[in-house]
Amino acid sequence: MISYPERVDVVVIGAGPAGSIAAAKLARAGRSVLVVERLSFPRHVIGESLLPRCLDLLRDADMLSAVEARNYEPKHGATFYRNGKTQRFAFKDNLPGDFPFAFQVPRDDFDQTLATAAHGHGADVRFGVSVRDVTIDDKGRAPRAKVTLYDENFQREVVVECAFVVDASGPGRVLAKLFHLEEPSDILARSARYTHVVGDARPKDEAVGDIWVTLHENGAWLWIIPFSNGRTSVGVVAEESVFDAHDGTEAEKFWAIVRGEPAAAARLGNARQAMPTQVLRGWTTRTKRLSGRGYAIVGNAGDFLDPVFSSGVMFALESGTLAANLVNRQLSGETVDWDTDYEGILKQAVHVFRTFVKAWYTGELPDLFFFDKKPMSAIRHITSVLGGNVRNTLNPFVSNDARKELDRMLNAIRK
Repeated sequence: MISYPERVDVVVIGAGPAGSIAAAKLARAGRSVLVVERLSFPRHVIGESLLPRCLDLLRDADMLSAVEARNYEPKHGATFYRNGKTQRFAFKDNLPGDFPFAFQVPRDDFDQTLATAAHGHGADVRFGVSVRDVTIDDKGRAPRAKVTLYDENFQREVVVECAFVVDASGPGRVLAKLFHLEEPSDILARSARYTHVVGDARPKDEAVGDIWVTLHENGAWLWIIPFSNGRTSVGVVAEESVFDAHDGTEAEKFWAIVRGEPAAAARLGNARQAMPTQVLRGWTTRTKRLSGRGYAIVGNAGDFLDPVFSSGVMFALESGTLAANLVNRQLSGETVDWDTDYEGILKQAVHVFRTFVKAWYTGELPDLFFFDKKPMSAIRHITSVLGGNVRNTLNPFVSNDARKELDRMLNAIRK
């Protein structure tokens, strides 16, 4: 029977992108790290379109070479369609310091790649292990935690002590539930139907790897994400009433909406479905606090907005990186201001994307996107946000209030 350590420096809950990058960085810094993942990898999940900012963060953690070796589809931009009009934001038009491309990644393979890389950097990664309880004694000079685990493989309970807990449990939201930190999101709940197809008609130029986002006249929007393995991810996001307006199975509702959007219908006319249609609901989450004495919550285990701008993996990697850096400093004896240096930074970054998400659904952002006479400066600032670099202070969406900057641009096009 495989034994567990009695004590480690850090327990990381979850081996997705947030947990893997945090574990890799901490292990590289010489910390003993135990990663526990409830599921077995590889496993299917969506969030398949990376942003250029992801590559910055992966490079910083010495994980980019492992990702590049998988030969994923390069993504050089994002193409939007509405009412016969097209707007492409090419990542080569990003601001200085931003990566000019990203990758489209099947998440089962991508997440396994990151978890394997974290193990290669020295993290102890265990699959099939769930968390039953976490208690933190924060009354002393340094907090101490006890994590109660259940190993499904050997059907045994174990307790591991640590100095810090990083919760990267995604939708499981382990600490948010245990510590009663959940609160309602301010983003309207929507749902998605999605599948993978083969045989779609891809572009022949540098836009071949772009994510397509198409707007349907019924209020839905669609994603089309091509992979290098020949498959393409296709999804429809809308309020539930939009799906209910169609009869039939979930697959029939899905394809009825896809065929009703001209750009998607043209691309997918000869495509064949390669997996059953999936249904996803209730993804918007919000958490009262993302850190406390002896713990930090990263990635989707904390806040998740909406899939429209593919920000989920980026925020997972961003928060995992930031938390790991601060944990390492704290374990080295430094005093860390988690309110300012973690929560404050993340809240500012999330505010930028929250502004874009809300303006997308009001129609303000599409109006800006499809305005033909945008100055190049506006294109560069929008592209940098779409590229995920919401910490680039050269961008007024980041350095100023994002909503005020958006209003300034909208007022300019309405004159």
